[in-house]
Amino acid sequence: MIIDSHAHIIEYLSGSIGKGEARAIGGGKVRFLDGEERQLIPPELGDKGFSYDTLIQEMDKAHIDKAILLHGLLYGLHNDYFAEAVKKYPTRLKAAGSFMPGIDQAEVVLDRLIHHYGFQILKFEISTGAGMTGVKPELKLDGDAFEMIYQEAEKSGVTIVFDIGSRGMKSYQIQELVRAVKRHPSVRFVLCHLMAPNGRDMDLWEKDMQVLAKCENLWFDITALPWNIREEYPYPTCSEYVKQAMKMVGSERMIWGSDVPSLLLIDKYQRQYDYLIMSHKFTGKELDDLLCRTAQTVYGIF
Repeated sequence: MIIDSHAHIIEYLSGSIGKGEARAIGGGKVRFLDGEERQLIPPELGDKGFSYDTLIQEMDKAHIDKAILLHGLLYGLHNDYFAEAVKKYPTRLKAAGSFMPGIDQAEVVLDRLIHHYGFQILKFEISTGAGMTGVKPELKLDGDAFEMIYQEAEKSGVTIVFDIGSRGMKSYQIQELVRAVKRHPSVRFVLCHLMAPNGRDMDLWEKDMQVLAKCENLWFDITALPWNIREEYPYPTCSEYVKQAMKMVGSERMIWGSDVPSLLLIDKYQRQYDYLIMSHKFTGKELDDLLCRTAQTVYGIF
């Protein structure tokens, strides 16, 4: 079985980040308020959105059995649509909920996400470039706005997923994350993108990984390494980062994900995981953990 632990669906491109609103202009593109236009979806896969039906079709082509649906503020938050997707494909999809911490009705919204929609995963796109600290720079992972969420996660068995962006961003809050994770040892935390290495900073990246590796209730998804490192398939530098991380935390704490649909702009879906196999750097057990078993443990997929 292969599980994509980091996929996106988009009912309608409607993001809002530090640049302001991201207006859908067709052909899979958005235009920000500063005038920048950006391609987010391959045009053949969606004009102003990326549907769950299209995701399932692409999963079938790439021989992917199941997927975890995660929110990205760049695309817009689509909790109702995520719930609709899971209702239609209950054996293929599992979804996270999301909202902006610190809003006036945060407790009401959090309760509804967990107890009405039944989301057992909450994903927070913190990255400054495409997420919440671009909108609310004061957000801290160990602050009051998140503490309420962690306490509810303890009671309800919810997994918390963070994208903290890359080094140099306000969102890159390693010490704050460590404090939050250690303060709530019964909560499962997942950190996305293996901290978004750029292929040139392995020494600095290793120092941060060594700090985070000590948090036993923290897992690492390796999503979008080909996007961040930007090299040709079979992505030898990407697989090397995965190998080095595995030496520090073990394959049981590492999860593969694709970051579709944007990653389909640079390569085929199947190649987003195939490079790990083709690298010949990992044992059969390690590949099973990366592509399936760790996700089953962390996200409760069977």
